Amino acid sequence: MNGSGMRAQHYINTQKARGITLIELVIAIALLSILLTIGVPSFSDLIASNHLVTKNNLFVSDLNTARSEAIRRGRSVSVCKSSDGANCSTDAAVGYEAGWIMFAEQPAYLTGSTLGSRDVNNEDLLRVQPAMASAYTLRGSRRFSNFISYLPSGELANPGVSNTQDHFILCRDRLLDRARAVFVISTGRIHLARDANNNRQPEDISGADLTTCTPA
Repeated sequence: MNGSGMRAQHYINTQKARGITLIELVIAIALLSILLTIGVPSFSDLIASNHLVTKNNLFVSDLNTARSEAIRRGRSVSVCKSSDGANCSTDAAVGYEAGWIMFAEQPAYLTGSTLGSRDVNNEDLLRVQPAMASAYTLRGSRRFSNFISYLPSGELANPGVSNTQDHFILCRDRLLDRARAVFVISTGRIHLARDANNNRQPEDISGADLTTCTPA
């Protein structure tokens, strides 16, 4: 090997042996720390938001199914909060996050049962949803606090429903940030709450921000 060839080989060997310097390593660690600081909270926020969307979609799907079943069966169908998967709950301390059931109502003159209160011996259970993780709350406003019921016409059986105020709201850690809300009007139609001002809080039908995860 001639002189220039030896020098070239020596240069290559030197570069291979050198690796990275301490300064380069410190810079790399600093850059990685910055990326993690920016990226990890954003990723965690995205995951939390996706969980809310998924749970909200499940609840909305069951409401739509209950309405369709009421029309198909020609009798009322209800969705009520339930912690045991069989009976409707009226415990004000918990909401639909404890779980909910869907069932076909029998006419009161046949069973003596009341709307939104399942007679386990006479009223068919159509669907059961288990409790959510403890971080979540799913609450209904006053008209929907314990149940929502659909008539065979598809309209709501719940008396006195407001077309602008009665809703369900799903929150994580009881925070309104990225919460999801569902309004159900007297015709039985569902309206998903918007966030027109992009402040990450759901709004009512008139455009005002909802102010609590536990509506009265």
